[in-house]
Amino acid sequence: MPPSHDSKLARVALGAASVFGSACRWCARRRYEVAPAAATATLTGLSWLHHFDGVSLPEHAVYLAATAAGGALAGGGLKYKNKTIAAAGAGGMAVMADAWIGAGLGPSVPSLIASTLLTGGAYAAYVPWLVKARQDRLALQVKAAKAGVTPAGLGDNVLAPGVTGSTTEETALLRALVAMLSVPAVDVTSLDYTPFGWRATVVLPAGRNTAPQKVIARKDQLATNLGLGGKLRLAKGEKDNELVVSLYESDPLASPIPWPGPSTTTCLEPAVVGVDAYGQPVLAPLLYHHVLIGGSTDNGKSGIQSVLIAYAVACDDAEALLVDMKPGAVEFGPWRDCALALADTPSRAMQLLKGVWSEVERRGALLAELGEKKWIPGKHGPAWFVFIDELAELVRRVPQAAKLIESLLQVARFTGITLVCATQSPSNRVFGGSTDGRQQYQLRIGLGAKESTTSNLIFGPGAYGDGWCLDELDAPGKFLRWDREHQVPVEARAFWMTEEDVAATNHRYAPAEENGARPHPEHAPEPEDDPTPPRPPTPPSGGPGGGRPVLRAVPTFPDGSEISDDRHLALWQAIEKAGSNGITVDDLVALDLPQFAARTSVNGPLSQWRKKGWVEEAGKQGRAMAFRTAPRLPRVTQPSTAVQTEPVTARG
Repeated sequence: MPPSHDSKLARVALGAASVFGSACRWCARRRYEVAPAAATATLTGLSWLHHFDGVSLPEHAVYLAATAAGGALAGGGLKYKNKTIAAAGAGGMAVMADAWIGAGLGPSVPSLIASTLLTGGAYAAYVPWLVKARQDRLALQVKAAKAGVTPAGLGDNVLAPGVTGSTTEETALLRALVAMLSVPAVDVTSLDYTPFGWRATVVLPAGRNTAPQKVIARKDQLATNLGLGGKLRLAKGEKDNELVVSLYESDPLASPIPWPGPSTTTCLEPAVVGVDAYGQPVLAPLLYHHVLIGGSTDNGKSGIQSVLIAYAVACDDAEALLVDMKPGAVEFGPWRDCALALADTPSRAMQLLKGVWSEVERRGALLAELGEKKWIPGKHGPAWFVFIDELAELVRRVPQAAKLIESLLQVARFTGITLVCATQSPSNRVFGGSTDGRQQYQLRIGLGAKESTTSNLIFGPGAYGDGWCLDELDAPGKFLRWDREHQVPVEARAFWMTEEDVAATNHRYAPAEENGARPHPEHAPEPEDDPTPPRPPTPPSGGPGGGRPVLRAVPTFPDGSEISDDRHLALWQAIEKAGSNGITVDDLVALDLPQFAARTSVNGPLSQWRKKGWVEEAGKQGRAMAFRTAPRLPRVTQPSTAVQTEPVTARG
């Protein structure tokens, strides 16, 4: 029985649908190959529809003008040897000519010829590009397989081969890396948005040319490939193959940040130094952590130190000791009223450091008696924070201070004594050239610098290549902070203390009574039944709570100037000790004083002091003339300088 008419129609429909589906699937698989033919066929069909609708004379003029414009553009590109403009003009002229012929003649042999020529020309330019794109994609897939990148992360867009991301920013970042490294990233582990931009952590493939340091060195090229507005910062992540990419669409740290006031009253809590680029407070744990502050001049070192001094003087369980080698102590001088001690000359600085060392020994002995290993502020006594401005200048003027500072850096932490040092040149020469004392600084703060080498001096060798780029900090007070918990550079800005803030804070935390100090809790051990007689303390010292050091008078010449040279001091004291009878040059040589083991070395300073009237003849002893110090005349001093006979300016 033959099939019914409806059955035949159904079979025809199913066959047509199958053919149409197969054609669609083939076109989908070959969409890049058939794209030029589909475009020219669509253009020719539209031009035929225009022909059936009727083409007026003005419309012919438009076709003519468009075709002529394409030809002029192609001619200009050839004239000025610009291949891109020439190709664009020639293509535009061919397209408009095909459309004009189709609109004017309709379905005809000339129109089909024009469409065929246009299609052939399109493929002549398109096929080489398509072949190269497929070869690049195949090479990329091979590299990705070697790097461990999954095929899903490469995407399937031949026009932009390489990578796809879950967000626009991630896709742009991954494609920028592919364009620069010719190999895709392994993964983007995080991408966080902030009010000022975004931050991403990228896992790079293994390889010498794909290391984070290599990408950081080519930051400008990556920024160009990225094509997004804003300020790009790169840094090495916590792992060796991680790259941290931060894009600041606006600068949150462009303006100074006013100091909000003290944040705590105990040094057991960290100091709040400023705010980072993500709006988070920057915490600096000073207790048991020596601090190094470095950077070029006029970039905010003293400003950060002022914030930390304000923190120290506001803590009930801490004291601040200051060393400022600038003439007049212009940086730390305003803090003298609330500081435990202020040293502003080489001799005073050396005496203060010796006093700190004696306190370290005293506290160590006390902890040993108590059977404890660490000085706890509030339990044993106050913590001491020793602030040193211009460390390099101190070591240059007082070379013997280098070894003492190095020893303090190594052993003072457990006694609750912390050094906060600021310098423009934190190299090993600052510590006498023998060892690198930077290793003892657990907290490092780097401010703006003009040279990349400064980053390596502050944060360690190779730091600049890891993203610690201080030369990119473009305003005073901006800094990068490193410690054990923060090993990825994040731009921040320190609080700004005005002169009024400093004066008000100094007045607020100065002792209420003259020559007094803030009370601190002290440890009082239980009395023994048969106590051992106490030993006299070794000056400088303090009470069990770590009170102010015992200060000695600074030796001076008769005119009031300090005897800062230890060699001259020993010679001067030997003459003074001889009394009114005096001492001969031979007897001075016999004392074997440092660098005065010959008559010629003694005669030099002795003759100078005689010319100034400080030393006079005391008569002959045998055949040699004896010398003695001349009686000192009373010296009139101004009231403001009456305290200059003390080695350090201190409370009390």
